[in-house]
Amino acid sequence: KGTMAMKRVAVRALREVSRAPATPSVSACRFSTSPASADDNMLHRTSMPHVSETALGGQNHPMIQPDVFVAPSATVVGDVQINFGASVWYNAVIRGDKNQVKVGAKASVGDRVSVSTVASLDSGFPAICDIGYDTVIGSGSSLVSCTVMPGATIGENCVILEGSLVEAKATVLPGSVVPPGRRVPAGQIWGGNPVEYVGENDPEHGNEGVVETESLMAADHIDEFLPINTAFWQKE
Repeated sequence: KGTMAMKRVAVRALREVSRAPATPSVSACRFSTSPASADDNMLHRTSMPHVSETALGGQNHPMIQPDVFVAPSATVVGDVQINFGASVWYNAVIRGDKNQVKVGAKASVGDRVSVSTVASLDSGFPAICDIGYDTVIGSGSSLVSCTVMPGATIGENCVILEGSLVEAKATVLPGSVVPPGRRVPAGQIWGGNPVEYVGENDPEHGNEGVVETESLMAADHIDEFLPINTAFWQKE
């Protein structure tokens, strides 16, 4: 009976794959220089270009490395670079429409996180949003044209405003607000609205464990999803 059940599963899998439309996968479209297919089987596109007069060809396209997990309900738009091993979780939105967004290797952008940019900063510095490698951005947080350096941790539901700097291995506690232009020094813990100094991080216990857990979870979730979603099943 077990052998017959396995055969039925295999036959069904082959049948579903054969019914899939012959359109580029979401992953393939992310790396191409042309817009993703507008096929009606693709109910949601995880990445899409943004029209820009200054961009080559009139559009900025996200550049997402092959092993990055972008959740099916997440959205990455415009001039966005996401490096190896990073993860963008469910309902997160990364918008590189006004300026560039960079997400470093193995960084985790949590559920419902909003990452956006402004056109310019009063300081004259570039108004990009730079999220360093091995960073953890907690669920529900909002980042605007800020810099989060490698190994930093942003707690859930934080607001990191334009021109602010969270230095390496610093921690912003959940629900905190980092005002425009504020600096959170390396290795320190800050919290509140607006943020204030709370204490020092233990140098022996950084966020490495959380980063590794997020990477393993992302690998598991990648295996759960087809490159093209299952909307075509409803066409039967």
